[in-house]
Amino acid sequence: MTLFKEMKKKEEKIKREKRIVHLSVLGHEYAVPIDSIKEIIYSKSVHPLPGAIQTIEGVINLRGKVVPVIDLRKKLNASSIPLASPEHILIVEVRLQKVGLIVDRVNEVMSVREEQIQNVESFVNQNAAYVDGIYRVGDRLIVSLDLEKLWTSAELTEIETTLTRPLSDGLENSP
Repeated sequence: MTLFKEMKKKEEKIKREKRIVHLSVLGHEYAVPIDSIKEIIYSKSVHPLPGAIQTIEGVINLRGKVVPVIDLRKKLNASSIPLASPEHILIVEVRLQKVGLIVDRVNEVMSVREEQIQNVESFVNQNAAYVDGIYRVGDRLIVSLDLEKLWTSAELTEIETTLTRPLSDGLENSP
């Protein structure tokens, strides 16, 4: 095989692969596209936000910016455990605004092939439109999340409102 053909074959393989971040939420496995994650923060104090909708756990100070934090456990309708200091917060962008997502654990970054994903549109209801598909990795099934579809319009409004609230005393100086 010529060098050109080898390179072309590798290029086609890469196009069929997708890089995902494999994470855990209350013992369940999920995946989000790596390009939707801006950064991962470990063990950051979340400040409560009175009056916020149920899924907004509070806010964090991220290099001088107030970032609302959503408990992905609550958002995915899983039973939530009391929040102490979350182990992992994924920073993602929603409508050009940064938002933190609390997850129990970030497991790894993986490459998956197109043929490993199964479409779930036929058996997922409208309320779970954010479920993008299911990856088959060995014997495991990993639910793929579409972060663009994860938010209701009320949640998006609340996120935008949270970002316009003034900082409370002490939050602007917290780590």
